Amino acid sequence: MTQVESPAQVLRGLGRAFAGAVLFALPIFMTMEVWFLSATIPRWRLGLLVVLTVVLAIGMARYVGFMGGQRTGVKDAVVDAGVALLAGVGAATLVLAVLAVVLPWEGWRFWVSVVALEALPATLGACFARSQLGSSSQPGEQETAYRREVFLMCAGATVLCANIAPTEEVVLIAARMTPLHGVALVVLELALMHAFVHGVGFKGGSPSRPGFISVFFRFTVIGYVVATAVSAYLLWTLGRYDGTGLLPALMQVVVLALPASLGAAAARLIV
Repeated sequence: MTQVESPAQVLRGLGRAFAGAVLFALPIFMTMEVWFLSATIPRWRLGLLVVLTVVLAIGMARYVGFMGGQRTGVKDAVVDAGVALLAGVGAATLVLAVLAVVLPWEGWRFWVSVVALEALPATLGACFARSQLGSSSQPGEQETAYRREVFLMCAGATVLCANIAPTEEVVLIAARMTPLHGVALVVLELALMHAFVHGVGFKGGSPSRPGFISVFFRFTVIGYVVATAVSAYLLWTLGRYDGTGLLPALMQVVVLALPASLGAAAARLIV
């Protein structure tokens, strides 16, 4: 059973969620490529991205918990996810309006498109900020703890990856790289990710420290697969594969997997 928040706690949570949304999504708020891409992305892809945003927000509330630091039930998770989504959309709208990116006379379609595209990192930023309101107590079952770790890696990969995926630099860097560069980058990404994963420790699991091989395959490799999947999906949503071959598309995924893998590993430091 979850704790009932007082009005002061509700306001504090809303303020922290709004601040977290701005903090995590400010780079994408001020990225010009996002404004142009939002006008060209098919509406059904944007709709799918919004659905993903809601699912990730509910998952954050379900596995991490916002009220009292405990995991919440499905109903409470939906409510908390709604608060985070409201904070993310509100932060995106306010910042974009203040920066004169969204103007009233430009039409509501552009406003909806650009806010929908930028709501993903903003909403997850609000989730990460609200998760810090409670204590760090978490369920101790090993299976539940492992699912939580994997989900956190997915959320961390998404929030950092979403800030970089719309930039042209991802395409330009991928075009300059050879397959040998790509292999070297994958090795570097795995090494950096494992340095984070193995050094942080694991919450909610067994008190004994897992071995190097176990951590590498159960967390680093799985986390890297999750990070590359997130990278591939976001690039597809932005239309980066349109008119390109398999190798250029794969190189873009590998390039974007660098921030995604670091975000996946560092998310466990934040929550």
